[in-house]
Amino acid sequence: MTKTGLFFISDYRGVTCEPGRDPAYWILKELDRADRFKVYSTANRVINSSCFGNIDFLMLDYKGDIQIQKLGYNYAIYNAYKKVKDNVEIIHHCEKFQVGKGYNLIPLLSNISGKAFMIGPVQLPHNVFEDDFLVNSTGLKRSIKKSVYMNRNNLGSMFKIMFKKTIENADVVIVPDSEVRKELSRYIDKNKIELINYGVDLSVYGEYLYTATENNYDITFAGSAIKRKGIEYLLEAIPLIKDQFPEIKLHLLTNGYRIKEYKKLSKDLGITENVVFHGRLEKNKYIELLSNCRLLCLPTLSEGYSWTVLDALCLGVPVVTTTECRCNDLFENGDIGLRVKPADPDALADAILKLFNDFELCKKFSENGLKKREEFGNEIIIPKYMKLYEEYI
Repeated sequence: MTKTGLFFISDYRGVTCEPGRDPAYWILKELDRADRFKVYSTANRVINSSCFGNIDFLMLDYKGDIQIQKLGYNYAIYNAYKKVKDNVEIIHHCEKFQVGKGYNLIPLLSNISGKAFMIGPVQLPHNVFEDDFLVNSTGLKRSIKKSVYMNRNNLGSMFKIMFKKTIENADVVIVPDSEVRKELSRYIDKNKIELINYGVDLSVYGEYLYTATENNYDITFAGSAIKRKGIEYLLEAIPLIKDQFPEIKLHLLTNGYRIKEYKKLSKDLGITENVVFHGRLEKNKYIELLSNCRLLCLPTLSEGYSWTVLDALCLGVPVVTTTECRCNDLFENGDIGLRVKPADPDALADAILKLFNDFELCKKFSENGLKKREEFGNEIIIPKYMKLYEEYI
């Protein structure tokens, strides 16, 4: 049987056989079992590929700090494609791709007529604060000049042109929610847009489910200690809640160079006994802590998509976040939590107090989340990608 060649641009950059959070790992696992495709996948490092018997990993050998917008990284992807282009009928850009910022050099530098070009999942971008560029993935500050950050912002118009030219070449664009679909319909025919939710490995949550009781006033925040996450506004909301609920406890699962600033703010606000700085936790410990809290609070100033909110949904944990948390479909009919305007401690406090004072509402949000969680299981999501591939065999 003749196999269909598929060039897969993967965000599973370090192949270790350990599941990644983004879809690429799970799609590759399914492709590995499919005998209809010959798969070539990009990888920046291959540490252990023993669980992928039928995937040819193409090493990018990119030495710099991986940022998907960097021309050098994209050129490494293009060079990998050139090695196998004559054997490829389908190209799937499954690397990170944001509206107005993402691009791919393959359709810009070569003729892909006769090949199917897929992109996705595509996210909405978050606003780029200085922290987002000056802080690395571990939360520590980079040794880099502010002028570099400013110049990077000035490249925005070039990225928009490259994004538009890339997206216009796509046969299918995959989006995780209707808000992204609406935004993309400004650029391409809406019939080319396919909505496929982000998938999760439901086994990760194990037996953990929402276990908070009516007298539980614990709150979890999980995310980087950067300005964009809005932690200071959550801290400023705690004194407004403490008068009514002195036993309130805020669990901050975060690290980074702003930690000292947030610890000082906690002291200045007189809430040091109400705030626990955990640092980053292993996944299972994070899941356990989150499931035992009254609610998750994500006071973000700008968010493209929140995996943390999806975690809360799958555990049945009520959510308080802002209108800048761009995952509207998770909050369809407002049924898993409350959203307030950003940068507003009073609004955060009011929403948290509402859930502290109404345990029945918490239980309703919890039940709604648990009803939805099956929709996001990889068992449901990944076959939808396979169906798209099969349309081009």
